[in-house]
Amino acid sequence: MTISDYSGKVVDFDTFLSYLDAMAMIISEMFGSNCEVVISDLDDPENSILSIYNGQVTGRKPGDPLTTRPEELIERSRGGYNVNYKKANKRIKKEIKSSTIVTSAFGRNVSFCINYDCDDLTVLHSQLKKFLSMGDEAYDEFDVFDSGELVEQKFHIELEKMNKKIVGMNKNDRINLIRNLKHAGVFKIQKSVPYVAEQLGVSRYTIYNYLNEIQDEGK
Repeated sequence: MTISDYSGKVVDFDTFLSYLDAMAMIISEMFGSNCEVVISDLDDPENSILSIYNGQVTGRKPGDPLTTRPEELIERSRGGYNVNYKKANKRIKKEIKSSTIVTSAFGRNVSFCINYDCDDLTVLHSQLKKFLSMGDEAYDEFDVFDSGELVEQKFHIELEKMNKKIVGMNKNDRINLIRNLKHAGVFKIQKSVPYVAEQLGVSRYTIYNYLNEIQDEGK
């Protein structure tokens, strides 16, 4: 399968893949080497990757297996797509932002996934924030009307205090972060647990377990 095979008419599975491959190449070229685009056959999880650009982002190549269960990918993308989620993979020590489309074409289940390595941008963001800070700044919670925005701000403030990347955290680090977030009142805010769980790449059940462990410490 090559891009030149695409004639503009989607008449069979190979032509459809050529069309996806062309889009993958364009996106990877436009957003640069930190942007991986991968097309996967969900019906063949052991040899799933059909086409991949900038595979150095996750260290994969054509013919490699899926790193996520097919059922989970389909569930995440129920309704057609899942945009801007954190790619949780302990093997990859990077901050990766992902978007995935799952579709069924000519009797096959196929995913089209964009993975962006945010490490460089995360460092730049931290440096800019330090450079632009003036004195002992503190935000006023009453100036933030959206509870989701408040949770996000508190989360990143506590994360910066720890001076650690999420991908490099072990269980003790995560518990310490949860403890600090609890003391900051984050878990009194509605829907804070799902947000924190998503950022840490763990389940809500895990967050509740951490909170129970912290509560037991005070007994």
